[in-house]
Amino acid sequence: MDKGGGLTKALTDVAHWEEHWWAAQRPRRLRWLYRDQDYETVRLIRQAAAGRSARILEVGGGGSRILPYLGRKLGNPVFGADFSWTGCRLLRANLRLQGIQGSVVCENLFQSSLADETFDVVYSAGVIEHFEDQRGVVAAHLRLVKPGGRLVITVPNLQGVQGDVFRRLAPSLWEKHVVFGPSDLAEVFRGLGLCEVRSGYLGSFFLRVGRDPQWTGVRAWPRWQQSLVYWSLRLGNAAASLFFRISPWRPHARALSPAFFATGVKPQR
Repeated sequence: MDKGGGLTKALTDVAHWEEHWWAAQRPRRLRWLYRDQDYETVRLIRQAAAGRSARILEVGGGGSRILPYLGRKLGNPVFGADFSWTGCRLLRANLRLQGIQGSVVCENLFQSSLADETFDVVYSAGVIEHFEDQRGVVAAHLRLVKPGGRLVITVPNLQGVQGDVFRRLAPSLWEKHVVFGPSDLAEVFRGLGLCEVRSGYLGSFFLRVGRDPQWTGVRAWPRWQQSLVYWSLRLGNAAASLFFRISPWRPHARALSPAFFATGVKPQR
């Protein structure tokens, strides 16, 4: 993901994503039994796109499954940008899995070759919380949005249960995140002049516990306990996702939602 920076201090670098995130990943598509957060994200972007001709850019789109899904389901032209070469290769592979001819550029968001005001929808997930100055990163996103276009940003919700898990079991991972909430993000949007700003929590339930070296608390457990917790959570997440996707009840809330969002419109000149 495009998590590096030049104009504002980043809490991660390319090596973090190459070594800890993309190294073990393989090409994948968005499955019907995946977390409801992803499908809620698709719903947000579908509302923002408002037409098949809308050009959609995902910033920090390395390995994205949502962008190819959008290209296939909505028929929109899709574009991805990321500063990790491995992440870009995965995104291209995911696009091929969906039969989508998307465009992918591998570059830093703050040194981007993409022209100003090029896209109808600019979207990112899990990017801005890795920078100390969220306003500067959001402004870099906004540069690429056409007047009248929409900005959609989602961020992991670390003010609830997932944040407690990170802090106790993966302290080094916790330190790479800035913790804030949807009202803070909405305030940044309004401060940058966006209108029709909406924000809130996203997804009904998803709890992540990993087994890679960053999860030092988990790796201290016996192997059988690691496997039991890991696979129990995967099954529980899948069951919860299916339940909330087929149910009209969607309890998006600070305690359990895995993410939050803000959307806004860039004013016409």
